[in-house]
Amino acid sequence: MPRLINFEQYTQNGYSVLQNLIANLILKETTGKNDATISLMAIPEQAENQKLDAFSEVVSGVLPLLMLFMYILPVFTIISLLVKEKESKARESLRMMGMTDSPYWLSWLAYYTVLNTIISLFAWAVLCINVIGYSSPWWVLLWIWLYG
Repeated sequence: MPRLINFEQYTQNGYSVLQNLIANLILKETTGKNDATISLMAIPEQAENQKLDAFSEVVSGVLPLLMLFMYILPVFTIISLLVKEKESKARESLRMMGMTDSPYWLSWLAYYTVLNTIISLFAWAVLCINVIGYSSPWWVLLWIWLYG
């Protein structure tokens, strides 16, 4: 259920009060008169074409949770692989052969980047079906990929 905005409260809190204060300071400084003021008025205006979409309200609450669930399994898998590698002491063996830490960690970064890209593309394809009709699909793909 959308929350109704109390316009009296809106005029007394937040950005509008700060904007009015700065406008009054600039006016007094410019005119040189200490009694010059600008009044703040907020007039509620009814929107003509409202479109209530229950689906978007549900998705806005569930989508962040689904995004979190989407990355739990890959992170768990990577952590378990790192622990298994620590147990097998493969990294120490590679260091004894002269390999530095940079290629080792870059290989894990490349692995996770490929995994993240595959998951992001799949999630993006699912969202492109009906969910992101009013958004740019490329920005949504970038957002999902950066989240991963």
